[in-house]
Amino acid sequence: MTASTDNPDPEALKKKLKETDGLERIRILADLSVAYRETDRRQTIEFGKQGLELLEDTEDKKLESIILNELCWAYQCIGEYQTALKYGFKNLEITDITNDEISRSDSFNRIGIIYYKLSNIDKALDYFLKALRIFEESNEMLKVSSILNNISIIYSSLNDESTALDYCNRAIEISEKHGCLTNLANSLNNAGGIFRRTGYPEKGLEYYHRVLKIREELGERWKIARVLTNMGMIHDDLSNHEKALDFFFRALEIETEKGDTDDASQTLLSISLSYASTGKFEEAYKYAGKGLAYTDHIDSPIVKRNIYQSYSEVCEMIGNFKEALEFQKKYKTLNDEIYTEESSLKVNELRAKYESDKKERDTEISRLRNVELAKTNEDLKRALSEVKHLSGLLPICSACKKIRDDHGYWEQIESYISSHSKVQFNHSLCPECMDRLYPELAVRGESE
Repeated sequence: MTASTDNPDPEALKKKLKETDGLERIRILADLSVAYRETDRRQTIEFGKQGLELLEDTEDKKLESIILNELCWAYQCIGEYQTALKYGFKNLEITDITNDEISRSDSFNRIGIIYYKLSNIDKALDYFLKALRIFEESNEMLKVSSILNNISIIYSSLNDESTALDYCNRAIEISEKHGCLTNLANSLNNAGGIFRRTGYPEKGLEYYHRVLKIREELGERWKIARVLTNMGMIHDDLSNHEKALDFFFRALEIETEKGDTDDASQTLLSISLSYASTGKFEEAYKYAGKGLAYTDHIDSPIVKRNIYQSYSEVCEMIGNFKEALEFQKKYKTLNDEIYTEESSLKVNELRAKYESDKKERDTEISRLRNVELAKTNEDLKRALSEVKHLSGLLPICSACKKIRDDHGYWEQIESYISSHSKVQFNHSLCPECMDRLYPELAVRGESE
């Protein structure tokens, strides 16, 4: 969603910015923030902050919500999750004021993603389910598919791949039904990872090829990096290390350009592991060090945990067992902090509560529909019982105009029609009959 245009052109907007002031200037700054969301996160932040500063003197809450959402997104992408969370909650406050249910749900979703990155798994799921309820009730099915995909990722992180695949397949089905290729690519990418982790690399690669084709067709260059890394990892699993490195370096070029520290760090570690697998230990150690260096700027325990695990594997492969043990301990410490028994229980409770609530809502909707249908049927039966149709050939006397009924009796026409319909007669005389029967009462000409 943008302030004034669906596909903002950054250069044209910058030129226009020089010529405007007031509320229109803020709208352009909001559009610039949106325009750079996939190409330059720092620019998104710069223009967004400028817009927020000017908004202090206005009451345009919807415009403020747009900018806050973009700032939340940009800070999340560069790994500054606490700052992202601050803007996410601020946006949530604005949606309460504007009473915008859909924007509120979008904020729930964004906050859920940030909590996942911060390894607060139960909080992440809680916010995803809040968003899901509203989107389902509003019949926003494409947003439903996005949330289902995010919930799938939650269960994958808990190693519950069966539940993860169930949510993922539901997301895929909705995306295909509604023809949303972007959502479909996201869910297919997720499914590819599930198949890889459950021992079906070829199936995973098949899904990744579908994702890559969609991304290329849509021109979503900035979203291609992740699927390239995923494809590289499968080729590494299949010992196609040279091919894997090709995918990794293509991904790294995009990630470096757009400044995604989380993804870049993990791609660097994947490159390192690939080199180590082919005995190129010097190269392996160099890229492992580059990936490890990113941890100083990463807030996400999940990302750090993955880096520590990969770095430990590299050290073990090149024979540096002391460092391998050190980082394996770091990995285990973080992993234990992330996935506590309490967190897993909370996740299961939230899921059970949501499914119970959804079942109750579906049952109530079904009950109300049945009540409405029963009332409609009853009204229809009542109406039909009150309606009597006149059809077929009616025997009528040519002289007196009486009608012969089904029993052979002759009735006045008005009696017959009244008994076969809801029509009631009000007797009067037409002008011709009035002249013929009561000429002395007939009035002729216009009254004075």
